[in-house]
Amino acid sequence: MNTLLLQALKKAGQVRTKLGINIFSPLNIFDACANLGVTVRFIDVSMEGMYVNQEAAPNQVILISSLRPMPRRVFTCGHELGHHIFGHGSRIDGLNEEDASKSIYDKDEYLVDAFAGAFLMPIAGIEAEFIKRNWTLSSATPIQFFTISSIFGTGYSTLITHCKANKLITDTKAISLLRQTPAKLLQQIMTIPVNNSHFKIIDNKTNITVIDLEVGNYLFLPYNSVVDGTHLRKLSTTDYGEAFIVEHAGIVRTTSFEGGPSFFIRIQKEGYIGLAENRHLEDKVECI
Repeated sequence: MNTLLLQALKKAGQVRTKLGINIFSPLNIFDACANLGVTVRFIDVSMEGMYVNQEAAPNQVILISSLRPMPRRVFTCGHELGHHIFGHGSRIDGLNEEDASKSIYDKDEYLVDAFAGAFLMPIAGIEAEFIKRNWTLSSATPIQFFTISSIFGTGYSTLITHCKANKLITDTKAISLLRQTPAKLLQQIMTIPVNNSHFKIIDNKTNITVIDLEVGNYLFLPYNSVVDGTHLRKLSTTDYGEAFIVEHAGIVRTTSFEGGPSFFIRIQKEGYIGLAENRHLEDKVECI
């Protein structure tokens, strides 16, 4: 397995270099696929994802279930991209929970999982995000780990598992962190009842250009952030920034008057079905 891991790490670095993205920067997996000539489509089927190698087609296709949580879609897309990068041919991953639990975790699956982890969450990038906030991995809180997962676009537990596998934290630390869940963390942060939805925490150390969200998600921004338009509605001020709920699909810009980050927020409809490139459009675009 060590040989496979090294192969995955090397390939992840090569693809990042091809895209002009260094090993420290977060990336958007759907934009990366588009830049690599791989079409991504969201479908309403109970599965994780599927890579379709159409030899006669100009583009290869990745299908992602819109029924899965947003961070899970991100990692699944990275996984399916791995199948494409390593030339594995068409693959179906987890048509349903029962099939997924019976699937054989073969060398190819290990390889593309390792690729997805390294591509989405490079170790140098994780360490850099903790360091610039003066946080220590060994003593970081669940909220701090969740903030880092927000920046890389992956799930809270996915980041923790990745850090444990790469010896950034101990097994004991991982177990302690995994006692918390995003749903519990969200309720702890908010002083009002909230639904069990995906959320992101963006602080004033965040250096990204775009954020992807879905209608119904929550977003925490640095204090005194200004969001254009009416797509996001402010709920309250918390210990972790200004709390917003996402209400409409589209693209908006947020700015900060205190030297914090400015970036675009791309919002897709809840349960969006269609091409990933059209996910943030306010009006549905029919594509074949």
